[in-house]
Amino acid sequence: PTGGTVTIHTQSQHDTSVLQVENTGHPVPPELLPTLTEPFQRGTQRVRTDEHAGVGLGLAIVHSIVQAHDGTLDLTPRPTGGLLVTIRLPERHAAVSQQAASPNGAR
Repeated sequence: PTGGTVTIHTQSQHDTSVLQVENTGHPVPPELLPTLTEPFQRGTQRVRTDEHAGVGLGLAIVHSIVQAHDGTLDLTPRPTGGLLVTIRLPERHAAVSQQAASPNGAR
């Protein structure tokens, strides 16, 4: 809603990157949480009246990307309204090839 806030937190926990996005939007009914990652689902459809309402693709796209990277997506409704979205992705440490590590890219 107008005047609301979005807060983003990032951290690393035991070889896992954690991204949390929290907003102070409209309350999300708990019974709608399981469907929010499906395309065209809007958890606050019944109470949204603003002209810039989305079509319900954002969380579906995020969920697909997170799954493609072997991560998890958790949705937690906030007691005062809004939603906390937590994404956990495994940290992958790429092995540096000997060729890439050599000076001047010599072969």
